[in-house]
Amino acid sequence: MLPETPVTTLLLIRHGETIDGPAPRCHGWTDLPLSETGRTQIARLREYLRAYLRDGQPVAIYSSDLQRSRQTADILTEGQNLRPTAVHALREINFGDLEGCLVDDLPERFPATVAAWRTNPATCRFPNGESFQEVKQRVLPTVERLLSAHAGATIAMALHSGVNRIILGWALGLPDEYLVRLEQDHGCLNVITFGPLHPRLRLHNFVPVLTGSH
Repeated sequence: MLPETPVTTLLLIRHGETIDGPAPRCHGWTDLPLSETGRTQIARLREYLRAYLRDGQPVAIYSSDLQRSRQTADILTEGQNLRPTAVHALREINFGDLEGCLVDDLPERFPATVAAWRTNPATCRFPNGESFQEVKQRVLPTVERLLSAHAGATIAMALHSGVNRIILGWALGLPDEYLVRLEQDHGCLNVITFGPLHPRLRLHNFVPVLTGSH
């Protein structure tokens, strides 16, 4: 028999929609709050989690230090005796000169960067911003430390699409160039368990739709 290993569960969440709407933009370190739609998305997820987890509420919840991430964590913990912790290292990638740009406008405005991203997103560095590898180097050691600190428990992280993809890819052992294939919608939930042998992805990019009074 395999030795017993405590299973640690990570509830990995993407923040809700921000005040500039649903159109995809390069928002890395741009510090925007949630829109009303975004707040509704996270409130819906909070109600789902309370039903889904029953007695297994997280013992800790972490966010980045950006507003959209912190506000997501705050909404998720409303009515609970749980205070979110903001961690700078869990920020989204810094898009540098691309910050705030509509994704659809990038080929015309930044053709060289778009070409490099399409050729190999894992090695592309955004001008005056970060590279994918630099983000991995600050995110993954932080995640490993937090998981180790809560071994055998359930914790939540309310983060960003790019950071979530990095964590999912690390857990699944995916090559970096495949991470762009992992969808992360606003207000989505991923569930990863860490136990014997290897991590397991229990849920991916799930956005609850509640009916009735919710």
